[in-house]
Amino acid sequence: MTRENDQCVAAAAGVVVEACEESVKEVREFVGGWFGAHHYSSDLAYLARTVVTELVTNALRHACDPGDPITVRVMLSDAGPVIEVEDGSDAQPVVQPLTLDETSGRGLAMVELMTLAWGVRARGGGGKVVFAVLDAG
Repeated sequence: MTRENDQCVAAAAGVVVEACEESVKEVREFVGGWFGAHHYSSDLAYLARTVVTELVTNALRHACDPGDPITVRVMLSDAGPVIEVEDGSDAQPVVQPLTLDETSGRGLAMVELMTLAWGVRARGGGGKVVFAVLDAG
């Protein structure tokens, strides 16, 4: 167990994938398996799979070149389960305004609505970690 941002963190697990469309399915299954192993409801596991899909897709589209590594971590914290997506880009994710005529660009707005909190922190050697905290209560 470690302390991260003054939160008690435990039961961390992670996977590193290549930046490609096929990796989205892999991280979705990884996150779903973690939530199942920790006996969370199927509804929360579905929500977690949706959140990680949006975060990894955002990294693929805006932060990575094909083949770049993307690290996905899931852990328990005092606030609730946390999903992290780490990439090598310093580009910050931006929530786009919601409009009725757009067919894409809603991912982070969805993440904002589906989670207790989300945010970004810089990595020391470059890159960033985008995280989302889910409500397990």
